[in-house]
Amino acid sequence: MRAVGSPTVVNPFDRFGDHLRVALRAPASYQLMTWLESGPGAELPARSHPPREGRWVVCGYGRLGRELIEDLSVEGLDVIVVDPVADPTGDASRIIRGDAFEPAVLQQAGVADAVGFVAGTDNDTSNLSLIAAARRVNAGLFVAARQNRPSSAPLFAAMDVDSLLVPTEVVAHEVFAQLSTPLLWRFLQEVPARGDRWAARLVDCITQRCGRRLGALWKVRLNQVEAPATIGWLTSGEARLGDLLRDPDDRDVQLPAVVLMVMRDGECVLTPDDNLVLAPGDELLLCGRPAARRALDTTMVVDAAREYVVSGRHVPASWIWRRMAGES
Repeated sequence: MRAVGSPTVVNPFDRFGDHLRVALRAPASYQLMTWLESGPGAELPARSHPPREGRWVVCGYGRLGRELIEDLSVEGLDVIVVDPVADPTGDASRIIRGDAFEPAVLQQAGVADAVGFVAGTDNDTSNLSLIAAARRVNAGLFVAARQNRPSSAPLFAAMDVDSLLVPTEVVAHEVFAQLSTPLLWRFLQEVPARGDRWAARLVDCITQRCGRRLGALWKVRLNQVEAPATIGWLTSGEARLGDLLRDPDDRDVQLPAVVLMVMRDGECVLTPDDNLVLAPGDELLLCGRPAARRALDTTMVVDAAREYVVSGRHVPASWIWRRMAGES
């Protein structure tokens, strides 16, 4: 996929391997990333825990199989490949040439005492059959699979796969993250380095304030165009994030929204606290309920609303009422 602007190529097999590596090291980070990439309306996915030690058996030595073999090996896992046409020359200890439907091949691959199993061929019928065959031998396997056709979705759902690759969805999610809100893409790039405890706390914060279904994801820039009512306040050096997030109808209530990141002069602050002092030109990436977005827009463009959330003072909103109140 080549997006408008800088050329971008999305390789869903490479992305799936990268995500699996994140899930191995940091399950909460993976949960957070996949949730935000899925876009508004997405339910919070379950937090998976791929096994970090033991043997993984990968069926299919195509594009997905090659990516996963490399990624799993980098994580220090023992990987065995099963493919009916793969050439084991040069790596005979890791590649078994055969059909994984056959009990003898499953035994040779060590599925009975493996911890992970990947059905990664380009045929959905084969992948579903491979999952069934592997689980008959080892019901406790962590199973990852590739779904090639949308029509196969109900069948894969019935198999209760632990990690599912749907290439078109991977591409769509990344395109959404990069094009809908570029700040979201920057945020997602920063997540793995922040640690799993940080990600778990953020997931808890979002669900407590906004629910388990992802609402709006949006960006605001604190400038004269998008937030004219805040400019004087921002230049005072006393504009705190927590005040901006007060409800313009009741300032004692916090809006059901979470600021994921603040960007200033190319530098980003992830999950800033309420005491962060804002400045003109700051860009904010938020997630929350649609009502919170509407309320925040009111605060940013209506002087009376901004004054109320900051000081608690009710001031006349219109020129006529200001004149009657004796204000200039």
